[in-house]
Amino acid sequence: KIKNKQTNDRDNYAVFLDQNMVDHPDIVLQDLKAPATEIKYYETLRNFLKKFELKSDLKVKIALHPKRHKKVPDLLKEFPYAFENTAEFVMNSKVVLAHSSTSISYAILFKKPIIFLTSNQITKSWQQARIEKFSETLNSHIINMDNYSEQKLKINDFLIIDEKKYKDYLDQYIKVPQSPDVPLWEIFSKQIIDKQF
Repeated sequence: KIKNKQTNDRDNYAVFLDQNMVDHPDIVLQDLKAPATEIKYYETLRNFLKKFELKSDLKVKIALHPKRHKKVPDLLKEFPYAFENTAEFVMNSKVVLAHSSTSISYAILFKKPIIFLTSNQITKSWQQARIEKFSETLNSHIINMDNYSEQKLKINDFLIIDEKKYKDYLDQYIKVPQSPDVPLWEIFSKQIIDKQF
């Protein structure tokens, strides 16, 4: 529904796609170890986002994960954030910062460059392989937030997307080519009715 809305070119910002890295309910349900500890993760993330803002001249907005249940970590409160505007945040952004959230699909749909983020703790966890696979699949950059050097960041180098890789991802993981541009449940319902199950 939002793809036909006019984009807001007045704002100049990056969006960070939060995925509730340290206490996502699925971590508990699947009996996994959190990829990072709460204090270290949020300190590292906050410090990186502040440096990124200074070096890139882009403010950072945070699209918070909906399973946070309105609980915002203290270290992220200084950034503008929202729980229910992820698609709009991505659509109007210049660049997307993410780990391995499924919401990167919005970046693919709106053809936004993605910078994947990791840290020293995350590189030692099960999450690192996912981040690397996303980066490889989309031919996007990875930045280790702990080893980040402001001198190394030339923002224009990160604002390019690999159109073929994005198209391949769209076709393989988001929407089958030539399929109708309607919600999945409508396609499913039509098939059930047409086949008269």
